Amino acid sequence: MNQRDKGTRLLSFLKSVIKLWSKILALISDRGWRVLALALYFLLFSYVIVSSLFIAKLHLTLGEPSPQLITAPWSMEIEDIDKYLKDQQAAVDSTQPVYRPNQIVSNDLSQKLAEAFTLLRDAAHSYQDAGIKVAQLRGYFYFEDLSDSVLTSLTQSGAAEIEEAEREAIVMIIGNIRNVDTGARTQADIPVLKNHLQSGMNQSSLAPEMKVFLSHFIEQEITQPTLEIDLEVTETLKQANRDAVNKTVVYYKANQKIIGAGEIVDESTLMVLEKYGILGSKYSWRTAGGLGLIILAGMFAIIMYTYQFKRDIYYSTQKMVLIGLPMVLALFIGKGLVAVDLGGQLNSLTGFLIPVAWATAAIAILVDRDIAFVISFILAAFSGLLIDPLMVNASGMQVGLVALFGGITSVYAVSRLNQRSDLASAGLFIAGSNAVVISGIALVTGMQLMTWAVGVLLGVINGVVSSILNIGTLHWLESGFHITSSVQLLELANPNHVLQKRLLIEAPGTYHHSILVGNLAEAAAESVKADPILVRAGALYHDIGKLKRPYFFIENQFSQENPHDKIAPTLSSLIIIAHVKDGLELAKEYKLPLPIQDIIRQHHGDSLVSFFYHKAKEDNEEITEEAFTYEGPRPQSKEAALVSLADSVEAAVRSMKQSTPGRIEGMVRKLIKDKLNDGQLDQSDLTLQDLDRIAVAFVRVLSGIFHSRVEYPELPQRQRAALPPAPEGTEGAEEPAPSGSKELTDAT
Repeated sequence: MNQRDKGTRLLSFLKSVIKLWSKILALISDRGWRVLALALYFLLFSYVIVSSLFIAKLHLTLGEPSPQLITAPWSMEIEDIDKYLKDQQAAVDSTQPVYRPNQIVSNDLSQKLAEAFTLLRDAAHSYQDAGIKVAQLRGYFYFEDLSDSVLTSLTQSGAAEIEEAEREAIVMIIGNIRNVDTGARTQADIPVLKNHLQSGMNQSSLAPEMKVFLSHFIEQEITQPTLEIDLEVTETLKQANRDAVNKTVVYYKANQKIIGAGEIVDESTLMVLEKYGILGSKYSWRTAGGLGLIILAGMFAIIMYTYQFKRDIYYSTQKMVLIGLPMVLALFIGKGLVAVDLGGQLNSLTGFLIPVAWATAAIAILVDRDIAFVISFILAAFSGLLIDPLMVNASGMQVGLVALFGGITSVYAVSRLNQRSDLASAGLFIAGSNAVVISGIALVTGMQLMTWAVGVLLGVINGVVSSILNIGTLHWLESGFHITSSVQLLELANPNHVLQKRLLIEAPGTYHHSILVGNLAEAAAESVKADPILVRAGALYHDIGKLKRPYFFIENQFSQENPHDKIAPTLSSLIIIAHVKDGLELAKEYKLPLPIQDIIRQHHGDSLVSFFYHKAKEDNEEITEEAFTYEGPRPQSKEAALVSLADSVEAAVRSMKQSTPGRIEGMVRKLIKDKLNDGQLDQSDLTLQDLDRIAVAFVRVLSGIFHSRVEYPELPQRQRAALPPAPEGTEGAEEPAPSGSKELTDAT
């Protein structure tokens, strides 16, 4: 097989793997992704609440008084593991090592002793002269320091005497050094061993010269311990002593006092508290399971609320994930903040720093205000569990109350954002709410003045930090989840935006038309509970496509010439219709949010460009409507429908020659009825009652814009001559209205 065939097979295999992976991903529906997200959030909530990631919630110091009464959460037998381990170690340490003869040392001494007696036996059996025998023995290490008289006596010993002396020496010397009771265990025991051997030697029946020889041998050759530790036997004995130690078990009943307020904390108390999970990081499985059930209940409440009342959020994986993210981040931030050790009773106040208000405000801005209120309750409960997972004292409830009211206040404070500075104002509202709630807690619990002051300070810091977090994270959450918030819409409504500046300069008529459409649509949005900020922003950008060919639209034609008079109606229709597509291209180029793009795409629906259609019909009766129809789709939301209606109404009323309130209302209701009959509002969720409210709002705004004006009377020549000359640069300005007439003043 050549390289090309191998490459082809590999490419085919990779394509098969990619197709298989694509099929697997396709099998995971939106519901599957939501389930995965919920499972992940459950694990994160459980981790941050159940685990002692940073510090314990209850700060007790050995030897210091307890700040509060602590009782047993449930009945439990508690084993004093620390004492048990200490007792076991003491048993091991008290175990005496077991010794055995050091075979190397004893064999070496036996060999040397046998060698010495062999030399002595050879010298004694020799037929040489006595002097030669003495000289011969003195040449060996064992005998070199002995006197001539001793050596002479040794060489004269009989064979039986030497044999008997050797047997006694082996029994006495080798027997004692191998004996575990008399042998030398350490270097310090060697002198004792030598003294014992010398004493035995002196009491023996050996000849005096033999005693001198053996004493000399003992002194020279026994220089190291003769016993060694039997590691295996010693370890077995230690294990037996360790196993013989009994555990210390203490039984606590539910609600039994562990330590009272003011009582000194000792080691046993700390051990009991750690066993219950009140201190340290050793939560029991029972505790973890209970907290897991509470977390599941909170998540289930959110899911059921969205399913029952907010179906659009329930079926949006993106929004469900976005709801959980600020909640998890707030708890993780809170977990880190409560690790700050303020000392003593002040440690119970660090929970006031948990930024629940930031999380609920972010959800209210990016997802939905109503769901944010529900999150306030859930997140307040989670915050209380974060501080006091076993619910053994009041600190968890106090933190939960502060979090609850702070969260609700934050949702209210950001529910109607008109400018970015409102986020900073929301921080002040949150700080005030926290201060009030903490003060109430202080009065109920009899909190000391210093503790109250620190608590209020932390509550105020919470409000300020929540505001800073909202300002800092809002952009990233918007970008990451492709969410268009009211803050972003407010920025788009700024007249300094580059597209608004281009409209003002390149298509001023369209610019002013868009502002009026925005006024109309915003007023109507407030009456039908639509999003007024989105409506205004959408209205300001709905006609940006006209920037490509501004003079083909009548509001930008300031001369008597109309370019449509020189081209065919079909081409005119294409140019008019193209402003929607051109607007979408500009919106994508300038990265306008998707809701704004939807309004641009839908504000004409699939309606007919009737003027040019009828003009073309005059030349060709068989022409169809397809070339004169917008591509659509029809408005899919209340906001898009409001912009569509306001666009048509503003243009029609502007073209009226006599714009009296009655004529304006008649025109408005006729246009709304025409849109309804044409089916342009079928997909917008607007009811007939909504349409009536929209008409009323339109008429109210239009009557203020296109109100009747009083014609200024001509002043007589004599009176005009008496007027002072106009200031330089004001030629052509309107003449002042007659004094005393408010109507004329408003008209100017």
